[in-house]
Amino acid sequence: MVRERGSAAPGSRIMGRKLVGVLFAILGLMLWAGAAAATLAGTVVVVSGSCTDHGRVLKRGDAVPISDTVDVPAGGNLTLQMADGSVISVAPGSSMTVASYNYGGSGRHVRLSLTQGLLRAHVTPVTGPSTFEVSTAVGTASVGSDSADWFIKAQAGSAQVGVLAGSVDFTSTVTGQSVSIPAHWGTSLETGRAPVLPRVWTQREFSAVIRLTEVQSGGNGSASLNINAVNVSRR
Repeated sequence: MVRERGSAAPGSRIMGRKLVGVLFAILGLMLWAGAAAATLAGTVVVVSGSCTDHGRVLKRGDAVPISDTVDVPAGGNLTLQMADGSVISVAPGSSMTVASYNYGGSGRHVRLSLTQGLLRAHVTPVTGPSTFEVSTAVGTASVGSDSADWFIKAQAGSAQVGVLAGSVDFTSTVTGQSVSIPAHWGTSLETGRAPVLPRVWTQREFSAVIRLTEVQSGGNGSASLNINAVNVSRR
């Protein structure tokens, strides 16, 4: 049998097709891994009570993807270690949605939605541009410093923000008016109104929200995350 000049041997063609198949398989795995990493917002590090994610009862080590909603019942608490190193502590009776959580070479761009309840956001500094927002029905709070440790509480028709460290801007959904809240200060906002001018929060006010966002003993997460409470007494 005479093979035409320039044509490849059958064995070579088979090996070539197999090699292409392997390369496509590797590429597919890489794309899948990248997509999985991109959709991961955080991980449960401490949980108390029957906290759920779309009805799934959460336990320590569970992943919380982007677009998911976590619900914390009365008597429960939940602490999440986020992809950028920030820590979110969710108080009893709260519902929070991870609307977006992008972190990587282009910086950090985060948007959480607090339907009701209270959360503490311990936001760590990152390299590159950063936005970190928590929206409520009446307004949106956005971190204005490289890092921050702060609280936001959402109720029917109103919201409150208190800042332990860093600074946070709070903007009314209806009026678009905004105030900047420095460390040790807080403010409130009602539907259709501008935010109240910030004022110094008392130790008692901060202690109340710190206590609510701390995971109580007896939960099904044995480890605790050390987020030191800042003494807000002014000298």
